[in-house]
Amino acid sequence: MKTNLFYFSATGNSLVVAKDIAAKLPNTQIFSIPQVINQRIDLNAEIIGIIYPVYYGGMPRIIIDFINRLEPGNIKYLFAVCTCGAFPAGSLLQTQKLLRLKNIALNAGFSIQMPGNYLVRYGAIAGKKQKDQFAKAKMKIDVIVSIIQNQQNNKIEASNHLFNMLVESMYHSSFPKFPTLDRNFTIDERCNSCQVCEKVCPVQNIKMVDNRPTWQGNCEHCLACIQWCPAKAIQYGKQTTNRKRYHHPEIKVKELYR
Repeated sequence: MKTNLFYFSATGNSLVVAKDIAAKLPNTQIFSIPQVINQRIDLNAEIIGIIYPVYYGGMPRIIIDFINRLEPGNIKYLFAVCTCGAFPAGSLLQTQKLLRLKNIALNAGFSIQMPGNYLVRYGAIAGKKQKDQFAKAKMKIDVIVSIIQNQQNNKIEASNHLFNMLVESMYHSSFPKFPTLDRNFTIDERCNSCQVCEKVCPVQNIKMVDNRPTWQGNCEHCLACIQWCPAKAIQYGKQTTNRKRYHHPEIKVKELYR
C-alpha cells in the first residue's frame, strides 16, 4: 500500500515527524510542500499524510495554499499531524474544514508537542526539556503509526472549545499581517553573506542584494532564517539578540533548502 507524506518544516520539528512516520510505514515517500507547492498536486496514493507546525494557533499560509491546490485522487485514508510548542488549538479542525471544501475527508488528526521555536517571544528551552519532548514525541508517533496502519478513523485532536474560539479570533486578526512582518528583521555586522537564509526560506522571500539579505514582504513568519543563521547575524526587532536559537538536532539545514 502506497503512502505519501507532505510536510512543511522551518526548524526541523515537522520534518523529523515525517521521517519517523515514513521509517515505520512500508512504501512511503515524503515530499517537501515548499518544493511541490507550484506543481500539480494529486493524491493518487492510498494513504496521505499532511504534517505541519502550528502558527498562532492555526495553519501556516503555505499549508492553506497547499490544500487549496489539492486534487482528489484515489485516497483511502488521509491524516494530518501538527507540531506545536504548547497546544494545537483548532489548527487540525481548520485543516478538516478546508479539506471538506475539496470533498476530501480527514480521517484522523494528531498533535505532537515539540520545542517551541518562536524566537520573537522566547529563546530555545533547556536541552534536557528538549530531550524529554523528543522522547515523548517518539512514543506518540508509535501510537499514530498503529492507527494509520489500521486505517482507523480517529478523533481530531484539538484544545478545548472556548480556548479555540479565543485563539481563532487572534489568529484571524494576525494572519493578514504575516507577509509584512518581515519588516522587523535586521542584520548586524556578523553577516558573512553565506546565503543560508535565502536558501532556507520556504517561500523565496529573501533575496541577496549587495551581498546582504533583503526581505520581500511576502513572509511566512516561520523564522527559519533567524533560527538557522550560522553567524546569528539576523535579529527581529531588539529582543532576539541574546536569545538562544533552536533547530531540531537531527536535521541538517540543507534538508530544508527550497
